[in-house]
Amino acid sequence: MLRNREIEKSGRNLTNYLVLPAVIFVAAITQIPFLLTLILSFIRWNIKRPDLPVEFAGLDNYRFIFTDSKFYQVLLNSLLQAAVALVLCTVIGFLLALVFNRTFKGIFIARSLIIVPYFVMESVTGIIWKTLILSPSFGINQVLADFLGMEPVAFFSSRLSLVTIIILIIWQWTPFIFMILLAGLQNMSGDVIESARIDGAHGLKMILYIKIPMIKHYFEVGMMFGLINILKVFGLVFVTTQGGPGVSSANLPYYVYRTAFYDWQMGRSAAIAVVTVAITLIVIQSFFNLIRRKDLIARKRKGAA
Repeated sequence: MLRNREIEKSGRNLTNYLVLPAVIFVAAITQIPFLLTLILSFIRWNIKRPDLPVEFAGLDNYRFIFTDSKFYQVLLNSLLQAAVALVLCTVIGFLLALVFNRTFKGIFIARSLIIVPYFVMESVTGIIWKTLILSPSFGINQVLADFLGMEPVAFFSSRLSLVTIIILIIWQWTPFIFMILLAGLQNMSGDVIESARIDGAHGLKMILYIKIPMIKHYFEVGMMFGLINILKVFGLVFVTTQGGPGVSSANLPYYVYRTAFYDWQMGRSAAIAVVTVAITLIVIQSFFNLIRRKDLIARKRKGAA
């Protein structure tokens, strides 16, 4: 028995030593840049004015952020984009998963076409939609407007800009959630489905009371990673609206870039980046806690029954 414990302990130590290089590498490429950003957030530095000194600013950069009305508008945009896009991506992705969770001629080609938007770069997606589809000058938007005898809609330079960005996010990230939920549906036990059908579960009842509960963990994984990816969207905003008009369609990642390379305030931009990381962690942790709380309530009800 003692010999077995010694072997087990030595195995754990060996595993720790093998994992250590990976831990050091990940820490070096993630935490060191963040630490430098944190240090920079306490500095006043205008890179366009080399004649001005780089000096310690204390909490002035953070004080400016939390007293700036534009920041709160951008924060609201980010949360609205994330919430609306995540819900619609999940709903549409699940409906597509239900449709394509079957066998018919050309199913593999159809599934491949569904997931194509996920593999297109954000910037390329924005350029395609801005120039070839929604352009009021020579895109499909203009062609349809001429055909109907109407004025083309200026999707990227009007109050519709935020809605347009959300639509593009949904177009690109729905395939991601679709793939996860489709995997969940395909991993369901055929015996369970057949038993449910024998018991009278068909159509909507089958979906609501059998399929959704059985793949709820796939929903959790898909929505968690989807939320993380949607919160960090940058390329779509950069190549389409550039946050305009004003900051009506800007999100936090783009606002960091805009502050650094339009206002040339590196310290203030770093402070916004730090605040963005903190807000992202709070949102993700809140979402995770909500999921865990629902699971705990469900287990208690099941135990009481």
